Amino acid sequence: MFNQYRWKDESTSGAEARRVSLVATLCLAILLGGCAVAPTTTGPSPDELARQQRLERANSNLGQGLKQYELGSYDDAMKSFLLALDSGLLAVPQQTNARKHMAFIHCVSSRESNCKEEFEKAFAVDSRFDLTPAEAGHPIWGPVFRTVKAEIDGRRFGRTPAPPAPKVLSAAERMMNEAAVAYDKADYNGAIRIYGDALKETMPLDEQIKAHKFIAFSYCLTARQVLCRQEFERLLQKKSDFDLAPAEAGHPSWGPSFRQAKARQRPAGSPAVPAASPPAKR
Repeated sequence: MFNQYRWKDESTSGAEARRVSLVATLCLAILLGGCAVAPTTTGPSPDELARQQRLERANSNLGQGLKQYELGSYDDAMKSFLLALDSGLLAVPQQTNARKHMAFIHCVSSRESNCKEEFEKAFAVDSRFDLTPAEAGHPIWGPVFRTVKAEIDGRRFGRTPAPPAPKVLSAAERMMNEAAVAYDKADYNGAIRIYGDALKETMPLDEQIKAHKFIAFSYCLTARQVLCRQEFERLLQKKSDFDLAPAEAGHPSWGPSFRQAKARQRPAGSPAVPAASPPAKR
């Protein structure tokens, strides 16, 4: 009897052990199977990739817009700037740069209210936004920018700025402003004529140099390289140490002509080459 009960106990214990072993085996299989199918991600997510592609397109559109602006293709430049801004991914300096050039385009196209609006948007993006001294002194958009800046400063500090007193321009100043408008509108023949008329008036040397420079630019932009080089030579006769700004010197239209004029420049202090005498008549 005792042996019979002992056999039953041993039999029961063995069955229980087998069940425990089976359960353990199943659990291990599940764990190993889970490890085998676990996803492994080492690169950016699809959302991150899509964002990166949008950012690259935005940067490309901004760069394209700046090139189109320099070439005077203002409508195309405006479209490129808008596409870049619409991405919502440009950094603050890039946004203000796009807004600034859009304001310039509106101003030279006689759309002053739109020009003012773009400057205001630039200030909304960056309260410290400003133009370079050369840009701020531009006769077309400079006054609009100063007006916007004065209004924003007035709102910021709780005061109403007094309207600037109108400046009485000399004949030379008026012509220089008109020539700048013609140049910015890509009316290069008009710019050459008006700058030439301004040079007949009395004006400071810096303004004379500016007139010669933009006449040369206008000649080169209309594929008249010889006249362009000759105009640079006239400029260098008045200011021998003159040089173009780095961005201007690298321009593909007038850069080579300016370098040729520099190379032909007579060294300071050397005697002028006398003009050839006509042959004697026999």
